[in-house]
Amino acid sequence: MLKSLIFLALLISCSGFITQAFSLEVELQKESERIIESMGILRPESESFQEQFQLILDTVDKKNRISIGLLSTSTDDIIFTDPMEDIITDPRIFSYTITNQFACAPNAIDKACVIITIEREGMGTTIEEIKKNVLEITDKVVADGVVGFAPEFDSITLQSKTSYSGTEKAIIAQAIYTIHRQPTNELFTALSSMFLSSEVRTSGGFYSHAVKLSEHYFSEFTVVLVPGETNSLRSLHISLTCSDDRSELPRCSPDGSISKQIESGTVYPLDFLQSKNITRSAIFADKFLPLNSIVQVLLFSDEDTQVKSVNSNLINQLNELIDLQKNGWFFMPNSGQKIDARYIFGLTQSVDRNELSFSVGPNSGEDIMIIDVKDVNDSNERGGCLIATAAFGSELAPQVQFLREIRDNTILQTESGASFMVGFNQFYYLFSPAVADYERENPAFKEAVKLTLTPLLTSLTLLQYVDIDSESEMLGYGISVILLNIGMYFVAPAVLIMKVKKKFN
Repeated sequence: MLKSLIFLALLISCSGFITQAFSLEVELQKESERIIESMGILRPESESFQEQFQLILDTVDKKNRISIGLLSTSTDDIIFTDPMEDIITDPRIFSYTITNQFACAPNAIDKACVIITIEREGMGTTIEEIKKNVLEITDKVVADGVVGFAPEFDSITLQSKTSYSGTEKAIIAQAIYTIHRQPTNELFTALSSMFLSSEVRTSGGFYSHAVKLSEHYFSEFTVVLVPGETNSLRSLHISLTCSDDRSELPRCSPDGSISKQIESGTVYPLDFLQSKNITRSAIFADKFLPLNSIVQVLLFSDEDTQVKSVNSNLINQLNELIDLQKNGWFFMPNSGQKIDARYIFGLTQSVDRNELSFSVGPNSGEDIMIIDVKDVNDSNERGGCLIATAAFGSELAPQVQFLREIRDNTILQTESGASFMVGFNQFYYLFSPAVADYERENPAFKEAVKLTLTPLLTSLTLLQYVDIDSESEMLGYGISVILLNIGMYFVAPAVLIMKVKKKFN
């Protein structure tokens, strides 16, 4: 039998900011070769480069953190300068960081920082001894050159850090040096072209979103090198802390719609990137690398919260290779005051906004409901709007195109809209093929249907003039349109019939 997946969490933190990396490995037994092949199960291939999109939603402090990370243990992907590479040979150095995070230096909050962490053990017993011994190491490192910067010493602090393997903790001394602070987009452009291989930069994927995020005025850039016994972890991160509810932080969305979504219990991770889809790096194309692209959402709440539904596959466990064949969400856990959600791409290369969304609410202990938006899309693709297509003569008719745009660009962009389409399609396709066939056979009936559809099309045009950014707005406008159509198709004719009947009586 296959052994369990081994999770290695690589936690790196420097001067108040956290860079999180995930390395997920599969350990297999040789005796399972024939069984695996006969079941059609793929084996993960090997690729050192990883890309990560992490979203931290803190509903307690009303702030969110967006981060795009590019990581590798290979110098073929991330290539640092010789002075930076030389620190790998010094076992006393825990990590080396360059960041323009605001206030990374206690005594110069307007500066960027070079942060070098040293193992506390062996550095002395008094503060003076520790400072002297640490500076002997770190001064030599910065004197060798830091990609053209001239660092100035700021301070030394003592902190507890997680080891490279994620299993041990150690007390480290953190030496902070300051350098000139440059805007994130300029720093990222300069250092990414210097550190990242051309293949990484030209293969798109999460890198494209990092470029876009770096253009935000308040975004921050971080480069980290963590020496290891056999491999050294190299990473570049672009991050942004934002809030729609706190005036001292940049807004996550211009109209505050993201906070409204979270309050209503729906999480759309891609809205934070202002994107409708996210695609993996072309480096991973035509390869089975399910764990080299990870989307993680960490949700913190002061109440006992539970994941209620997902708009994609739900991965209940990661114990065997077959669990990685499908893309979907894996929760660890799926309830409590902290929810850790990780989206695994499986065999897919891209995921859209709606499929990546999920809903949360008070913990009731019920099972997670799966709303597969692919079922909605498949049912739409198998025949489209059959009745309207038959009535107006072609799928390219303006009226049919209009209905399709309303469906794809408005209704399917919310969870309640997607749920409605699932139920509607199950009902609609029970009779629509027969109605469409009769339209083609009977021109008079076809004209009658065309005339009947006109009020519906008129009412749906109202959705083009409103902004629907939350579940509550979708429900509100949707119910309004339904009531309007009930009035046009049933109430108005009934009133007219009653008046005519009364006149003749």
